[in-house]
Amino acid sequence: MSKEQRSAEDIQAEVFRRIHQLAAVRAPAAHIEVPLPEFRPRDNTGLNWRMSGFGNALGFKEDIPDVVADIAKHWNRAA
Repeated sequence: MSKEQRSAEDIQAEVFRRIHQLAAVRAPAAHIEVPLPEFRPRDNTGLNWRMSGFGNALGFKEDIPDVVADIAKHWNRAA
């Protein structure tokens, strides 16, 4: 299955939306800063981006990788 091409801003917005829908984030009304995805060489899954440097994420670092991984299954970063 090929991945949909999305802009860096689209990926960032979707990660932000999904993180802020999590009950663990909504309950304390936390605001997690989401970085733009960075290009990288395609890995064995075909993924060509990564995200690091989430701000205000203390206490939520276990939830963030799951959100990013789910989006990464379907979307790649467009040039």
